[in-house]
This record gives sequence, structure tokens and C-alpha cells, in this order.
Amino acid sequence: MKSLWPSFCFSFIKTRMIPFRLHFKQKRNNDELQASRLKAHRFRLALTTILFVMLCAVSSRAEDLNVRISIISLSPARVKIEGERSSGARAWSFRNIYAGAMNLGERIESLSLSDANGASVAVRKLAPGEYEAVSAATRFSYEVKMDAPDFDSDASHVSWLTKMRGFFMLGDLLPLSNEKGAAKMSGVVQFVSLPEKWTVATSARAEAESRFDVDDVDKAVFFIGQDVRRRQQRVRSMEFEFVTSGEWAFSDEDVASMAVNILKDHAETFGGVALNHSMLILAPFPHAVGADNWNAETRGNTVTLLAGKSPSKTAALAQLSFPLAHELFHLWIPNGLALDGNYDWFYEGFTLYQALRAGIRLNLLSFQDYLNAMSKAYDAYKSVTNRDKGSLLDASLERWTVSPVLVYNKGMLAAFLYDLTLQKQTKGKRSLEDVYKELFRLYRNSEARKDGNAAVLSVLNSTGDMKEFTHRYIESAGAIDLPAAIAPFGLQVDAGGVRSHISVAASTSGAQRDLLRKFGYNEKTYAVVGHGTKR
Repeated sequence: MKSLWPSFCFSFIKTRMIPFRLHFKQKRNNDELQASRLKAHRFRLALTTILFVMLCAVSSRAEDLNVRISIISLSPARVKIEGERSSGARAWSFRNIYAGAMNLGERIESLSLSDANGASVAVRKLAPGEYEAVSAATRFSYEVKMDAPDFDSDASHVSWLTKMRGFFMLGDLLPLSNEKGAAKMSGVVQFVSLPEKWTVATSARAEAESRFDVDDVDKAVFFIGQDVRRRQQRVRSMEFEFVTSGEWAFSDEDVASMAVNILKDHAETFGGVALNHSMLILAPFPHAVGADNWNAETRGNTVTLLAGKSPSKTAALAQLSFPLAHELFHLWIPNGLALDGNYDWFYEGFTLYQALRAGIRLNLLSFQDYLNAMSKAYDAYKSVTNRDKGSLLDASLERWTVSPVLVYNKGMLAAFLYDLTLQKQTKGKRSLEDVYKELFRLYRNSEARKDGNAAVLSVLNSTGDMKEFTHRYIESAGAIDLPAAIAPFGLQVDAGGVRSHISVAASTSGAQRDLLRKFGYNEKTYAVVGHGTKR
């Protein structure tokens, strides 16, 4: 089947692989501005850090919340949140920065506190999202401005509300835990005073209508709005639920079926499912965007995917194919593994590459589409100034500030070369898929969490004789000379023109063609001018 994926889907190169701000026609045009905004916060927040830490309770107990959320107004978008926490606190903190979104703490207004007996407790603001009470307080009430974020690239990461629908990400709405050593904060959340005909969709367990038991506040996602539609299906031992709202060029069944096929392919890659239950929420952006735009986040067992709308069913489904393949992979990694740390180069960059491989297996992507994707990644990588001053490990530390291009693009190129090298070395007996399967085997049910970089590098090295490769392309600062790197595999980067173009070399050996067939190459259908063979 001829794939339409490249024509409609490769805006992911712009939204997920080069700085997000270049894709949306708004005030901010690059991630350097985002980095400067982050730096502007650091000094001010540092002034309050010592005081805040002194105020925090020192305990290892888990903390619970009992919360009621009311929608005050849809225009302007405002909600009221009131409730009680299980332990009294003088220090009250709300998330101010998340995934590149800034000034979240400024949305909090009219915070009032009281103690367990209902007596009012005076409170003062120290900094955005940081408050100090004169004595320990347990009960709280405040309002939140829920306007959609200024930058659509933040829309899958933070809470927002429009006249039609909204997302409530509890991690940026509720007070943060003060409990030292607490792994997570749980609680009960109830939505009251919803607009008429609005319903709530979430993976949290429902105790009653609009009342939910939340195991981990930071991972909880609530989608509310008009015409919220749901479909359920089982993938192996995992209950999968698809949720959407609004009008699309395709049917709900079209997307649900595509997602299930992708999940089955991923389960085959890993050797099992990572979770008992997962949810995919597909929604329009809060503002009008181009048809090829998408933005996504996988939080806990919930995948949030925002997409532009295309009038063509075929084009719209093709546009969804890649983000679905990529984001659903995150249910396994990083969300299904007991690994910590900044190993984004792997679970983002390598996973982008693995999503392409899944596309070939599912007949959503042709071999040339695969090569075109790598060409675009190479061009994006080359567009970065000082791109080789640090390693991929270094780039992951600055993913949300200055290095998203390297995390995604250089990581994707490293995965491309790793897979080619490993398959050539083992004559096709081992591939990058074996790395994912081994990571899942080792760290799926691990009680003690491990450092992600150390764990991944260990498996990458042990899957084949790849220590020299990982040292060169992952652990060290160095350039990727793609033309020289892919030549031994029968591939070439065509010279000339503004954009790079990877193709099969005009003259290839039998061993090279055998290797490329593992990646979807078919010499009968792949046209190469002057293509020949070497004996």
C-alpha cells in the first residue's frame, strides 16, 4: 500500500524534533527565548528556596488530598478548588514550571487557608506558586485561571479550559506535597457544578458520578467537555480505552482500531504489556492550528494527543499514525519501567526511530518514507549551532531549554546507526528491538528504581559488541558524519540541493541488500537510477 505518511505526518519533525516554537506562528520563535525565560526565574526562585525548605514538614508518610473542583466560568476560564490535606503545613507550593511551560503559579488566585478546626490562617505569597502560612493549615480554597496556554506546544502538558472542553492535569492544579521522601500524593477528587451535558473521562477509578479515587496526583489527567465519546477494547491483558470529542474526518472506530494495532505491535516488541489499563485521549487544540500540527504527552497510563483537523479522512489518519506510534510506545518506556534520570535521548530519540520501524511493519510507512524521515532528522541536526559541543547525555539534561533538537534528532540518528550496525554485526539475528525487550524484562517489575542512563547503556552494550559505538555516539561529544557512517550499509546521502536525501547506493553487494531487506527494502519496487550490484 502506498503510504501517505510523509506527505502529511512529517510535521513531527518540526513539532517534536526541532524547537516547537518554530512550528506555531506565535510570538516565541525559538527555544533560546524559552531558555532565557527559565533563567529569569531561577534567581527569584532561589531567594525563596531556603525559606521554603525550612518550612516544609520532614516526614516519610504519604500525603492525601480530598478535593472539590467547581467550574466558575467558561469565559473567562476559571475554576474554584477547595479541599483538605491529611497533614497540616505552613509551606504551600504549586507547580510553576512544567515541560517548558512557565508561570503556572501565577494562575493561582485568592488562596485562603484554615486549620483542622476551621479557624482562618493568614497566608502570604513569597513567589509565583509559593506561599507561607503563619501556622499549620490543612484546609484550602483558591481559584485558578484556566485560559489555554499562549503556545499551543504547551497544550498537551498543562491544564486548560474552553467553552467546549478542557484538560485538568492535577499536577499543576493542586498543592504539592511537603512530605520528604513521599513517592506520590493520592486523594479523592470530585467535580461539582459541571456545565450541562458535560462529562468527565479519566483512567482514575470512579467512586461515584464525578467522584474519583486518584492513586498519584502527578499522573492524573481528567478530560471534560461536551460530547465526550469512549470506546473500550482489550489488548492482551490490558484494558484499552479510547476517548475523544468533537468532529473529525474519520470515525472513532478508525482511530481506535489503528491504536489497537499499534499497541499489539508494541507488545510484541517488548514481549508483553506494561500496564493493566491505558487510555488514549484525542482532542482538538484549544486554538485553531494547521492540519499537520500535533502535540502529545504520555502521563502515567494516559496518552493525551492534540491534533489539527484535516478535511480528508485518508490524510487525517495518516497524520495521526506517527504520533500514535510514538506516544503509545511511552506506555512501556519510560512509564512502564522502574528507571529514573534524564535518559530522554533514548526514550524520545531512539523511540522516534522505533516508531518508524513500527510503521514499516504495519504497512503505514514505506522503505523510502523511512529513509526520508532520517534525511529530515539529519537536516534538523545540522541546523543546530554548536550541535556537537556536548554528548547526547548532556543534551538530555537541557531538553526543555536549549537541546530539544539534539535529544530528538541526534538521538534518532544514533538509533538508526545503532540498528544498522547491530544487524550487520549479527547478520540480522539481533536488532534494536532486542534492547527494548531486554529493558522491559529487567526493569518492568523492579522494586528498586535504577538510573536510566546506566541501565540503557548497559543493555545497548551487552546486546552486541557495541561499546565503541555507544562511547562515540552517545557518551562523547562528537559529530555524526552520516554519509560516511551509512556507506558500509549500501546507503548514501545524495549531494546537492537544499535538503539531504538518503537513498540506496547505485552499486550494492548481496550482503548489503540482504541487510536492507530487514528494513523493508525491495529491489523490485525500489527504483534507483543506475542501480547495480557488486558481487
